[in-house]
Amino acid sequence: MSDILTTGQCLCGNVTYTLKGEPIRMMQCHCKDCQRATGTGHLNNAFFKEEQFELQGQVKAHEQTAASGNTNIRYFCPECGSRIYNEIAARKGIVGIAVGTADNNEWFEPAGVIFCKDRPSWDLTTSEVPNFDEMPPPPPKQ
Repeated sequence: MSDILTTGQCLCGNVTYTLKGEPIRMMQCHCKDCQRATGTGHLNNAFFKEEQFELQGQVKAHEQTAASGNTNIRYFCPECGSRIYNEIAARKGIVGIAVGTADNNEWFEPAGVIFCKDRPSWDLTTSEVPNFDEMPPPPPKQ
């Protein structure tokens, strides 16, 4: 798995990363936590196996209990504050990349939109994929 999909970075460039191979899942999330973390109506997440993600630079972590009861750990640049990725304690070995930090993100195609019950009326996202009011079950393990 040496095919580089893209590279990415924080706003100031102190934290960079490389993604290899295809993501295992791509979603848009409208939960209140993602709205607060981004300052907008949703977050685009692409999920990769840990071994597909190479990080350069130092990040800082913030842990929070999600609506599901799982611990969500968000990693961000301590200099500029850009959110880079997250891990969910119940899903070891998977990282969720904030797609907007990718240098090339044209590959992003969400399989679904989650927490639509919290979607602001002004945040228009696609209805061409399944929309869920809550979190759907995870895909089968690969």
